[in-house]
Amino acid sequence: MNRTASPRVRRAYRLLQVGVCAVLVAALAVSVVLKVQPVRELFYPWLTIYVKEPGHEHSGHFYLYDSILGWRNVPNWVATTRGRPLTINSQGLRDREYAYVKPAGTGRILVLGDSFTWGYGVSDADLFTELLERQLASREPAWQVINTGVSGWGTDQQFLYFRDEGFRYEPDVVVLACYLLNDPREVMVSDVYGLSKPVFLDTDLTLGNVPVPLPSRPKTGLKSSVEGFRLMVRLIDAIRQECEKRNCRLLVMKFRTFADPTVGGLKELDGLFEAEFARLRNRIGYLDLDEKFRERKIEAKYLVAGNEDNHWNDFGHQQVALILGEFLEQQGWLKQLGQ
Repeated sequence: MNRTASPRVRRAYRLLQVGVCAVLVAALAVSVVLKVQPVRELFYPWLTIYVKEPGHEHSGHFYLYDSILGWRNVPNWVATTRGRPLTINSQGLRDREYAYVKPAGTGRILVLGDSFTWGYGVSDADLFTELLERQLASREPAWQVINTGVSGWGTDQQFLYFRDEGFRYEPDVVVLACYLLNDPREVMVSDVYGLSKPVFLDTDLTLGNVPVPLPSRPKTGLKSSVEGFRLMVRLIDAIRQECEKRNCRLLVMKFRTFADPTVGGLKELDGLFEAEFARLRNRIGYLDLDEKFRERKIEAKYLVAGNEDNHWNDFGHQQVALILGEFLEQQGWLKQLGQ
């Protein structure tokens, strides 16, 4: 400042400088403090809360906290999963943008699932949902395939998502991708993968652990009173009922033993699922991926080579898209729903 300025002007200028510095220091302090999770949670829901699994830097498992679902994909997020492109749209789906209202003359397939559907270790363009949509591109009318998968979600979270939001996409077909190695276990408990989630406590679907505790809060350790396979099938039936209300078809796409068909224990557990699911077989479409892989003589090592935890690789997603498309065609679902 010009030294010829009056003392009053110089004093005002110094006060302005002090004020600006104080504001900058305060803003920096607030930004640092708000990075501390418990402090940030004090301002929820005005501030977003994020949750992550151990090793998320490698896997891409980074989520938005949700008081009902536990966690969900972070909208408008761009990252990688095992070095492959990972893009989440504005609605929190690993997919391109879709309006809730379905275009006239268009069929829609909505896919519910966990990390297999979400596409762990696979690039955006190589997901089986994307491949299936491209397979159906030449059909008349057009078909859209919407991927709503979230890594780590169990059948309970998938049901809640579909009931509260997924149906808004007006699907004609809902595909429920069931991984029997995880799903029956996950639906029984309120804590998985170090994260808190909702849990249905009985066959009346009494919902517990909601609102889901914030990430820094202690885990509740709730457990359902219902055996895992029974509860899982009860939730499948609940999804069926939601589909019937909205005039769409439900297809259960089951897989498990493909990981190692020689392990007898896996076959026994498949039997437990089949026994519970038997009462619904005439009311729900059913696609046994394990059986289809065997028919095609595709060994597990080719489906998962180069990926981790027995997740499908690019070839695996390609085969699932082909099998799923053929099933829908053979069952006449695409033709009937397109008319």
